[in-house]
Amino acid sequence: MRKGLGILILLASWVIGVNSYAQDIHFSQYLNSPLNLNPALSGFSDAKYRFILNHRSQWASVTVPYKTYSAAVDMQLWKRKRQRDIFGLGLVFNNDEAGDSHFGTTQGAISFSYIKALNRRNRNLLSFGAQLFFSQRSIDYTHLYFPNQWNGNAHDPNIQNGEYFSQSNFTYFDISAGVHWFSIANSNLNFNTGVSVWHINQPAQSLMNDTKVNLAIKILAYSEVQIDLDGNNALFPSIYFAQQGPFSELTLGLRYKYIVHPNSHNFTAINFGLFGRNADALILQFGLDYKKFKIMGSYDFNLSGLRSASNYLGGYEISIIFSIDKHKVRKTTSMPCPIF
Repeated sequence: MRKGLGILILLASWVIGVNSYAQDIHFSQYLNSPLNLNPALSGFSDAKYRFILNHRSQWASVTVPYKTYSAAVDMQLWKRKRQRDIFGLGLVFNNDEAGDSHFGTTQGAISFSYIKALNRRNRNLLSFGAQLFFSQRSIDYTHLYFPNQWNGNAHDPNIQNGEYFSQSNFTYFDISAGVHWFSIANSNLNFNTGVSVWHINQPAQSLMNDTKVNLAIKILAYSEVQIDLDGNNALFPSIYFAQQGPFSELTLGLRYKYIVHPNSHNFTAINFGLFGRNADALILQFGLDYKKFKIMGSYDFNLSGLRSASNYLGGYEISIIFSIDKHKVRKTTSMPCPIF
């Protein structure tokens, strides 16, 4: 436990690097929003059914809060133990709203995955996934301020703004794909690593009917290692990197888990996490695992150039995961893979 806390303290000093930005919606708790991380994670769980809720609110101390909501469900649609493979299905709904103009994105998606064990003991799993998004983006121009609406003393919304807007919303289809690898090195060490590619078809994004304005392809990579220190303590170091056009984001950190009750009928564990997003934020996490529920809360402390205005305040995030038909906890020697 002392070793884990020591690493957490060291990570507090790491938030130095090149500037990073994000264009798509994203969560600091990226591993707790799996269908927004990689479509190959659909059905990749120790339960037959999994329900996920995510909420993020940011910049309330500076301006109108940027709010993001996500709700998802995924399942193991068809498991074939003899062939050692699983077909997964996922559904996700996202809603994101930013700024005074309520510039918003509403999305619905369906994803499919194929999970294959690469050996007889199921110590290595490879999953492939694809996802189809249907999205709508909208904006409310009436909440914006324009120079023509200055009456000499104050802004007057009754004055025509003198601008021409061809449309206030548009819809588009979006295609994404990914691959995920899970490996058990030994009874105390396993790895989760994946790569996903988003906006493969680069859909048009202009409110002015300009087909040359497209959503850039995003390449996302992540990895998490589980290190079991003993029967009650575990460390989970992880890294996340995303590149979209000229913008990039790098987040790394460590989560510590202490298992209070290991019994599967009354399983209880507490989680503490410390992460850094380069030149942007320090992220603190606290969570509880109880039976079929996983609840995690986090807060981003802003360390970017906006910190003088934000007073180092960023945003909070909450995630809830509920699993049905969870597999019973078994020893690694008898059944090493948690999803088979």
